[in-house]
Amino acid sequence: MDSFLDSENKPKDWPVNAREAKLEAVYRTVTQYKNNPNYINREVLLALLNEHDLNQRSYLGEVRVSDYEAEMTNLLYTMGLMYNINSLRTFIYEIVGDTTRFQKMQSWFGELSGEKISIDIPAYDNCLLPPLKLYHYAYQKYNLDKDKEFSEKIVDLVNELLAYYDSEEMLESVTSAFVEMLYDLSCAHGAKKTAIWRFSREDLLKLFRLENELIARTKQVPTERPLKGLLMMQISNFILKSRNDYNEDSICKYISQNAARKGIENHQLWMKKTSLLNDQREAHVVPELFKEAGWIPYTWANNIDFTATRTYYVTSFCKEINNEEMKKDYGECIYGYKDDRIAELIAPVYMQLLTRRKEADDRLPEAVTRPFLSQVIAFDILYDRAQAKEELIFLMNIINEFCIPYENKKSFLQEIMQYWILSVKDQGPWEKEKERRYVL
Repeated sequence: MDSFLDSENKPKDWPVNAREAKLEAVYRTVTQYKNNPNYINREVLLALLNEHDLNQRSYLGEVRVSDYEAEMTNLLYTMGLMYNINSLRTFIYEIVGDTTRFQKMQSWFGELSGEKISIDIPAYDNCLLPPLKLYHYAYQKYNLDKDKEFSEKIVDLVNELLAYYDSEEMLESVTSAFVEMLYDLSCAHGAKKTAIWRFSREDLLKLFRLENELIARTKQVPTERPLKGLLMMQISNFILKSRNDYNEDSICKYISQNAARKGIENHQLWMKKTSLLNDQREAHVVPELFKEAGWIPYTWANNIDFTATRTYYVTSFCKEINNEEMKKDYGECIYGYKDDRIAELIAPVYMQLLTRRKEADDRLPEAVTRPFLSQVIAFDILYDRAQAKEELIFLMNIINEFCIPYENKKSFLQEIMQYWILSVKDQGPWEKEKERRYVL
């Protein structure tokens, strides 16, 4: 990695602006975490990536976007994929969007000064990875035209590309970029800064319909891996996160003095198995909904098996600070968070061993290990059965768009329900908790 950072492509005066300095700081912090993936290095990295205040972004310095910066952008994005650091990937999308917007502003200044400055960024055109490049062009059109929602601009761009470049190669390239980009955006923490990622359910339906059309045209099967896993996480992320118009709230943890003291001493947060939670009806509400007659719009969606296929661990936070009932029930010590990065803070780190393939370059090491954050899904709990049914119908509508047999649609729904069974609770005694839940 260091050999790339100090390569001959690196400008001699790097960094000359705040963005370049930030990219290098992130690179060095990711590298430090990769070499020593302890909780301190992870905390520092996530604090650097999650900017919940617009004033944290600086535009000081010389205006330029070099090929080296685009390569650095690609490298950091790839590291986010390799180590499954969602906020690293979404941070890169923010950087790309921010740079795209700033270039447009520069073109306006050029008009005032008589200097011809294009809105295009050659380094991005030549170097960016396909998902980032697709985002760059869609955001450029959105920010320049300001005539449609961002989701509509994405759909328009994809259709324009496929109409202009009518080839199987372009179809496959655009499809891959679109699916990857949509998955990356689904991993965003809330929508405090990136409001354009707060897609409505109508926006999501348009995006998912286009995705299903592209998958069908490229003759891919949504129920076959690895596409299946990507779609399940993507769809679950967007639908569950879009509850309550996405999460923009501060969240907090109520714990006892004894638990707080132990947490400070051992730097640990314990997650409970669902069998140990205080609600004896955990995971019962969603299966009960499917037993109620008359609301399920598709015959293939009946008789779903809700047997748990995983062992679930849960930690819960509250979306209301200084709630006296919560203090009484769970503890008077309150830990508050302005930015929702809890999922990546609590995710276990797996060390994955990678061995060199026989056909690979023999200059590569024979084996390397890399840290890999496990998946943690986050959502606001629903307490209203009517809302839960409405959401499930929306999910079924998306799955029904798949060009696959009914039995495959049912199996897809059955598997994706594993993300839902802990997300709906009884309204009576639990609604006061306003729970935001993290499930491992």
